Amino acid sequence: EAGVGADLESAGALLSLMWSGYGGVSFHTNGTMTVAPQLPAGIDSLVLRQLQFLSNRLILRVDAKGWTLELAPFSPPEAQDLVVVSMAGASALRAGPVSVPTGHAALVQPQHTVWGLVV
Repeated sequence: EAGVGADLESAGALLSLMWSGYGGVSFHTNGTMTVAPQLPAGIDSLVLRQLQFLSNRLILRVDAKGWTLELAPFSPPEAQDLVVVSMAGASALRAGPVSVPTGHAALVQPQHTVWGLVV
């Protein structure tokens, strides 16, 4: 079983990268997620297809113009609704993909309704 050690190292490296913000995604203990991707030199685009956050399955697409976050088609319909808060305001993720220009971050958090307003 010579490959087991290498597999464990690979899994550990992947978890470390995700925990420390690989792809510009950081998960916080207060139930929010920050998205602030930057492409490394020599990389034209990046797609993370299996992000899971609060039972949602997300797709993050990054290119030179900016980034887009969307619900994956296989995201469970009963998952908690999310809102993306960026410089442009707040956008419900269930309404469709949210795009943000290069160099800008956004906070992803559970969607709450207060007096009929989404916050």
